[in-house]
Amino acid sequence: MRVLAITVDDDQKENIELVPYKASAGYLNGYADSEFIEELPRFKLPMLGTTGTFRAFEISGDSMLPIASGTVIVGRYVDDWSQIKDGTPCIVVSQKEGVVFKRIFNKIKDTAVLRLHSDNPVYSPYEVHVEDVVEIWEAKSYISSTFPIADLSLDKLSSIVLDLQKEVQKLKKAE
Repeated sequence: MRVLAITVDDDQKENIELVPYKASAGYLNGYADSEFIEELPRFKLPMLGTTGTFRAFEISGDSMLPIASGTVIVGRYVDDWSQIKDGTPCIVVSQKEGVVFKRIFNKIKDTAVLRLHSDNPVYSPYEVHVEDVVEIWEAKSYISSTFPIADLSLDKLSSIVLDLQKEVQKLKKAE
């Protein structure tokens, strides 16, 4: 059983607490401390619905591009880790890694580990033992002041042009 500290508004509805990047190191020590959680900024996002407990984390680094550093990931608390489907993007809070945003590949039943993958292929996947994990928040939304950049490399553009040329040739033959 895990204890989850939360805050509520005047109507006893749960808030979404924001863990800014600068506070993420302290979050590892204060995640269960109601006074620490009470000091975090909080807000509401009505489009997320009323089922579940949500928390927001400001991420840092380029391991999950095109989600940029400084983006706020809003996650719903995951109570049963064994039910996480492979490839689910999550905020994982662990003793060794701190607060990280990764895609989870669930190996709990086989080896009692979670395999964490970055979307940026420069970063290699790694494993975290479940006994080191303290919280998991399934990513449900993100807030960013940076818009993702489309992947329009020269190779991508060449591939699109070739596909279009093939389609035009098929249409000419069909006439």
